Amino acid sequence: MEIFRYEDLVTLAYALPEDVLCKKEYGDFEGAQKLIDVWLSRDVSELLKRRLRLEKQILARLPVYFPYTQEQCLAKVQEVLPDITAEEFVHLKDNGRIDWIYVNGEEHYFHRTAETLMTDPALKKRSDVLLNRDQAEPEDPVKDVVKEMADTGRPVSYRFSLKAEYRIKDEVFHPGRVRVWLPVPRASEQISGIQILTTNGILADEHARQRTICFEEDMKENHVFSAEYAWTVTARYADLWNRGERSIVYAENSPAPCAEDTSELLPHIQFTPYMKALAKEIAGNIEDPLEKARAFYDYITARVKYSFMRPYATVEEIPEYAAVGYKGDCGVKALMFITLCRLAGIPARWQSGLTTGHEAAGNHDWAQFWIDGYGWLFCDPSYGGHAYDEGEEWRRRFYFGNLDPFRMVANNSFQAQFDNIQPRYLRADPYDNQVGEAEYEEEKILDCAYTKTVTGSERIR
Repeated sequence: MEIFRYEDLVTLAYALPEDVLCKKEYGDFEGAQKLIDVWLSRDVSELLKRRLRLEKQILARLPVYFPYTQEQCLAKVQEVLPDITAEEFVHLKDNGRIDWIYVNGEEHYFHRTAETLMTDPALKKRSDVLLNRDQAEPEDPVKDVVKEMADTGRPVSYRFSLKAEYRIKDEVFHPGRVRVWLPVPRASEQISGIQILTTNGILADEHARQRTICFEEDMKENHVFSAEYAWTVTARYADLWNRGERSIVYAENSPAPCAEDTSELLPHIQFTPYMKALAKEIAGNIEDPLEKARAFYDYITARVKYSFMRPYATVEEIPEYAAVGYKGDCGVKALMFITLCRLAGIPARWQSGLTTGHEAAGNHDWAQFWIDGYGWLFCDPSYGGHAYDEGEEWRRRFYFGNLDPFRMVANNSFQAQFDNIQPRYLRADPYDNQVGEAEYEEEKILDCAYTKTVTGSERIR
């Protein structure tokens, strides 16, 4: 397998040759790869060759996530929505709620279609009724703490501990030299008291942009890699909706923004003509940076619907994907917000890691933006969008400026290389790291299982 150069990611902003693009759009992925080999044998620029080599890896991964014909996908959706008809399925597809691509000229559908449809409150309620599921509103400790913070304005702190486990799937395992990277907490505005309880790996600095612990060994038999750690979250509250005197929210560790916080970052954070025009359209005549950021947040939470995504490695330009298609997951929405802010001259950056309940943990992405007089503030357009869909305006407002304390931060930069040992091959997710990475000396490993369990949680303030 060809060694991957991390800087080659920028070439995804370059166009593909027309014949390769036609093959790709038709879904002739094998034919597109053969054409790429022809192009690589020609006397063309090294820039184009780097783009084409990267495209070969994308073409190999893309069809994996669209395995179903329309008939097969409809059957999967009917497992959770038994009364859906073929006509309604097509209606949902035509309205952007069902993702598909061509595979050899035939429409093939996203493997998480049913899960995406269940993020729609109306469809979820309909499913619950049809399947006789309990429709009582479950207790939500996160929502309770959010309301407390909004009502009192006081900070809340929790101490968490967690165990993450990572295993290569048996069907792809073979003995050999293996490297595994697992995300661990990094020092951040809201994170303190980090303890890494696993000592047999190579640990990155606590300020690494994407912090990991790396394990490297000659494996003879398959086994689990694990990381255990603990951290404290202190969530402070900033009321950005009721005008008053501004005060720095995270004063003690809120460094001023740098040039990259207002810059493009190819291939995804691009100041394209459409994104420039959209930023102007949304902001209108607003001059105040805080009000501009609020306008971007309002637009995304109200219009961009939640949709599970194929791996980011197979998407060429994420913010415009959301801005044109009006759909995306938490990271897609966060990147759209970051791009619009930067276009308006508002410093903005990435944060991601885990959401942490009292037992379970899930992957999540969100954003930060800088406003003079406040410092770095938080923005979670995904949680805000869920609140909008559920008609809870008070909760939607909270996630503009604030986060709940149920978080672990592993990354504060999008598209950053690991600091401890750098991977040899294109990562499963070359932009973020929430579920770990693994590779053999001679090839990338994509089929791995990652689980994480909160082993302790205690409110300390």
